[in-house]
Amino acid sequence: MPIIIGPAFLALGDGSSAYARLAIDRGRIAAILPAEGPSDHLCPEGCSVAPGLIDLHTNGADDMLFNRDQGYAVPVASRAYAATGATGFVASVMTAPWESMLHAASEIVEAAHELEENEPLGARCLGIHFEGPFLNAKFRRVHRGDCLLAASSVRAQEMVDACRGALVMVTLAPEVDGASEFVRTMLEHGVVCSAGHTAARYAEGLLAIGTGYRSLTHAFNGMGPLDHRDPSLLAAFMQDRRTTVQLICDGHHVSPPMVDLLYRMLGDRVVLTTDFMPPAGPGYRVEGGVMRADDGTIAGSALTMDRALRNYMAFTGLPFAQAIVAASHAPARTIGAQSEVGRIAVGMRADLSFWDDRYEVLATMVGGEIVYRRAETLVLN
Repeated sequence: MPIIIGPAFLALGDGSSAYARLAIDRGRIAAILPAEGPSDHLCPEGCSVAPGLIDLHTNGADDMLFNRDQGYAVPVASRAYAATGATGFVASVMTAPWESMLHAASEIVEAAHELEENEPLGARCLGIHFEGPFLNAKFRRVHRGDCLLAASSVRAQEMVDACRGALVMVTLAPEVDGASEFVRTMLEHGVVCSAGHTAARYAEGLLAIGTGYRSLTHAFNGMGPLDHRDPSLLAAFMQDRRTTVQLICDGHHVSPPMVDLLYRMLGDRVVLTTDFMPPAGPGYRVEGGVMRADDGTIAGSALTMDRALRNYMAFTGLPFAQAIVAASHAPARTIGAQSEVGRIAVGMRADLSFWDDRYEVLATMVGGEIVYRRAETLVLN
């Protein structure tokens, strides 16, 4: 029998909104009902309900690193992400010795499958993202230079096999040796190819999109500048509406005015990601708002998805219902999951986030079950 929630302000995930109630049945949204009428669970005054947030690029959670802690990091990330309003994340495996990367991915997938078989613990692991090892050495940043490799269809198939159907995205530089045959194999398996850590310029970006790249990893970072005479491939991805552009919206990786300009150019094709980096070694520390390696190189962010969303609203002036698209529907669309998650619509999974009037997370629901609620807030009781 459906349970009725609300009424509340609903940010539907497509930029529109409504003041209404939700009917949830067997883990899915059964109906969007008029605000007037009985409810099983009332929401607090000023509450907004939105699709759960989705992070396509995270290296772990708390002090757990997917590369190092592998499957043990998955339940930790599940709980941590739920506390930020996220209902899904894609686990990133960074450049490392080849067999180590494949083993890490396999262990993460196994742990993610175990989570799916039980009652929801927190956010779901939606798959694997390999960031590397097919990167341009000049733009590798903290990725290990001694582990960079040429791409090939054989290595593409090995990645696919290690993930047992759970590989959703690979970041690689379009100019590395073997990239074209690698991308062909990935596309055959429905894996998104995202350009990143690359020296490619505008013309090479156009070619990359033509061969099947459909996303760009952490815009402005790990690539050449958006020069007015010789722009990087970012310009090509900004122009082509078939693509999405991922953004670390912490105000440090990309300055607030550039975030605003990126939104004005891209609209609903901006994808908020964290590139969250736990301390990967004794020299790693948060400094200046970002995670830095022992040599001072930016290694990732200290960002959470809810803060990324609030920053995005502040930097662009967007209202909540429009800003949430970049953290829900846009990432879902990027990895081909838009028929299941990323919007509030009849038939979609009841993966939802609940927010107060300051846009702080009140609670998170996965498959119709509350997996996080702020201690002082009884959102659905």
